[in-house]
Amino acid sequence: MSEEQAASAPTELGYPDLLRLLAGASSMRERLSAGESLRVTTPFRYPGRGGYICFVLTPQLGQDEAQSSLPVRISDGGDLLDRLQRQGMDLAVDEILSKTVFHALSEIERASIAKGQVYIESDLDKLAGDIWMFLQFVVEMMGLRHSKYKEALLRLSRNKDAPDPLGWDRR
Repeated sequence: MSEEQAASAPTELGYPDLLRLLAGASSMRERLSAGESLRVTTPFRYPGRGGYICFVLTPQLGQDEAQSSLPVRISDGGDLLDRLQRQGMDLAVDEILSKTVFHALSEIERASIAKGQVYIESDLDKLAGDIWMFLQFVVEMMGLRHSKYKEALLRLSRNKDAPDPLGWDRR
């Protein structure tokens, strides 16, 4: 790893620091305000041998001086889309999954996907609540592989020549 990569690599936080972060401790706010990126490994696991669900907090220094609180991006570091693909659920190939994920993201204010990462734009004042919202989204997306909803959508998509009784093809 080069010095530049090492300098930009997020600092790994343990559970005590995660709890301080969620409680809004000034020491954690100061670290983010100083421009330090933080990576948190949660106690939640991806299915199978996927490992633990992690998130990365990246302060957006110099983004918007008019904001009262420092903007912070909460992202998955690219793990969610990678894990979905490993489960045979590639967004680039699976149109139904893609529509489901993008629809779910559109329901979350300030959420999006860029450069293979799912993220929520937050700020220091909203961080604790947005972290929980972000984790809920990741867990829900991983649960799609067991979802009866996805199974029903797959059945509908397999028979494209049949009439669309629900009007889903209308845009």
